[in-house]
Amino acid sequence: MRSLRDRVDDISDDPKKLKRVFALIWGVAYFMLILGFILIVWVVFLDT
Repeated sequence: MRSLRDRVDDISDDPKKLKRVFALIWGVAYFMLILGFILIVWVVFLDT
């Protein structure tokens, strides 16, 4: 079982893995932003 630090070092050394992890984190963050916006709009329209 590899430690978390070993995995981070492995990802930071490989540009393809780094790009994949960056794209995954960016996609999750963007999805959460859109989901938050939809929830806010939904609550506003339910309240009126």
